[in-house]
Amino acid sequence: MPRPSFAGRRSARFLDKSGLTAYAAGVGSGPCRSIHHGLTLMDKRLPTFLGIGAHKAGTTWLFEQLRSHPDIWLPAVKELHFFDRSLRYPSPNTLATSSPLGRILGSEPWERPRMIEGLKSVAEDVKHKRFGEARWRSKWLFGHYNEDWYRGLFSPGMTHSSCGEITPSYSILEDEDVARIKMTNPDVKLIFMIRNPIERAWSAIRAKTKLNLVSDDEIIAVLKRPAMVVRGNYERTLEVYLRHFDSRQVLVCFYDAIRQDKVGLMAAVTDFLGVRRFSNCAIDNQKRVGASPPRKMPSKTREYLSATYAPMIEKIARAYGSYARQWESATDSGGPASTVNDQPLHPAFHP
Repeated sequence: MPRPSFAGRRSARFLDKSGLTAYAAGVGSGPCRSIHHGLTLMDKRLPTFLGIGAHKAGTTWLFEQLRSHPDIWLPAVKELHFFDRSLRYPSPNTLATSSPLGRILGSEPWERPRMIEGLKSVAEDVKHKRFGEARWRSKWLFGHYNEDWYRGLFSPGMTHSSCGEITPSYSILEDEDVARIKMTNPDVKLIFMIRNPIERAWSAIRAKTKLNLVSDDEIIAVLKRPAMVVRGNYERTLEVYLRHFDSRQVLVCFYDAIRQDKVGLMAAVTDFLGVRRFSNCAIDNQKRVGASPPRKMPSKTREYLSATYAPMIEKIARAYGSYARQWESATDSGGPASTVNDQPLHPAFHP
């Protein structure tokens, strides 16, 4: 498949901590807004936002931050994998079998272990008197997986201003499934976290400890797998989603801002979702969530990744600047990202 291009894309609309360019068109709107606005029950069960990736780009950190916000509801399970449940996707496919009986009988090898672990979680919730979570997990485990079941998962979010889910594998969806999201939930807002693709790919390799990858050749062979390649192709992801959604419905956030501008990043996200901003002390950027084990990147692996991603990094840097300029500088120098002093560092933008 030819690499999509950013050529001709309109100028990015940046969001920064000043709030002067904050996205406000959807403030207070959406299917999960207050029950006093006369929306139907079915409308209110739709999520107002989806986190669509990228894998190893800070989505678990974002999930934890948003779960702590009083106006936002997220499910007990971070990754629902509803829209990528087809077996053709290199995803967990935990929802591939719609029938609960089929899952109990274990038509796929991962299904019975998942049911057992899920029942343990329900028992733990009951033990600690978390009855709401126990009910939600029971629905999650024993429901018949279809559009109505998916809507029902967001019932607890009906009294919140915003509700949603974060599944990084949505970044690899094909056109027909992104179209299905649009048809199911045309007003949904989309959050896409991006990270220097070289560092993201290396983090993904470090997470694969069970593969016991030692040599450069072994590592590069895994990096060449289609499932690895598609997760790092930000151009493709944006191209597919922007065929179906207006750019104002998409917020692209830089992973780098978690460390360098957590306040600006979360201000951009909360403004985008139409909820009040966090107080500065409520945002935690010190705790690493879902981090891969540390390991130095071999030089041959870095050379391969630099050659692979340099063209895309250059396009993103030219189109959107900000932290992508640092990625470009790091690619040129063959080392970690360095500060580019003459460029403003916006934590997020509309593509």
